[in-house]
Amino acid sequence: MNPDITRERENATFNVEKLTHILDGGIEKTKRRREIESLVISDPDFQSEDLNFLSRSERYDAAVKKSAQMILKLREYGISDPEEIYCYKR
Repeated sequence: MNPDITRERENATFNVEKLTHILDGGIEKTKRRREIESLVISDPDFQSEDLNFLSRSERYDAAVKKSAQMILKLREYGISDPEEIYCYKR
């Protein structure tokens, strides 16, 4: 995480975790969102790649490939709820 964000959260005058639960819709939803995010972060298929040196058509191909992989992973993990799909896509 960005060190500036971490520092600001540490200096907050309110409970950051409590606000996170409110924004997510509850403790269980926060837990589930974090589970889904960790699936993506730890998946080698979704690691960032340097697109700067690719042609336009190569970037397009890479985007289509990632989209197809995402759909397969959603099915594999049994994620079908629209809110959970949104978490996965972020």
